[in-house]
Amino acid sequence: NDIRFPNAFSPNGDGKNDTYKVAAPAELLNYQLTIYNRWGQVLFKTSDPTAGWDGTISGKGQPSGTYIWQCRYQLKGNETKVKKGSLLLIRR
Repeated sequence: NDIRFPNAFSPNGDGKNDTYKVAAPAELLNYQLTIYNRWGQVLFKTSDPTAGWDGTISGKGQPSGTYIWQCRYQLKGNETKVKKGSLLLIRR
């Protein structure tokens, strides 16, 4: 059992996949998710596993495209791990 992240999300206000966040099977400890744009600018950072990125920065919607994420976390009873990946933000 480990954490999972979706490959894409569509923050269009329809109530489905409007935020990008972790899916975790167990209690998370020491959680930190950071999302970057292609130039390395931090767009979103949280230590709350229930919080997700809504596809904006300073209230401005970011364009469709690929973004990078990194997550440092610890599942209860396990060592701290770091996962990295990319996501696709879809706007229609």
